[in-house]
Amino acid sequence: MIRDYYLNQFKTDLNSFMPDARLPYFGHGWNYNCFDLNKISIESRPEFLICLYFTVLVDQAIYTHFRSDYDYFAQLTQYPKFCHGLGQFQKNPREILFVPVEKGMVNKEKLGKELSAGMELFIDEFVEFIQNYMTHINPADFFDKLLYDSDVQIPLLIVMLKPEMKDDIVVQAYEALRAAVEKKIKKKN
Repeated sequence: MIRDYYLNQFKTDLNSFMPDARLPYFGHGWNYNCFDLNKISIESRPEFLICLYFTVLVDQAIYTHFRSDYDYFAQLTQYPKFCHGLGQFQKNPREILFVPVEKGMVNKEKLGKELSAGMELFIDEFVEFIQNYMTHINPADFFDKLLYDSDVQIPLLIVMLKPEMKDDIVVQAYEALRAAVEKKIKKKN
């Protein structure tokens, strides 16, 4: 389901979502409101948010961990930037998932059900991209850096100390990403 959405509808929804197609920046008031989500049908919001999350996440990960490749990557992808402030400081992509759930703008259960397939799609799409355009990046190295990035990782100890956190959408997203990496990347090595 999410693969079909990503391939057939995400780009159209993303173009509707962005306030100004000429500017790749969004998220300035995300913590207070995420009303631009009203431009996306309520039925498609879970899929849209997952695709938006991994699009922003990969953009920020390349910038952080493969800085010398970022200009080329950004030129090819022209991905949106999730930011705040006059200097366009990047926000943690976790908020893309968390805030709409907190504000009641997306069905948390439906979002949670799509996370595993969404993270597998993310891995498939990124691996295909680097195989076509950035062959010098090792997928296992990229995802290892991503899983242990302090803005991405949710340490198991935190969830063990606060078991109620296992229901948090951000924890669910990290666990889905970790499981997808184990399934799709680490088994290949």
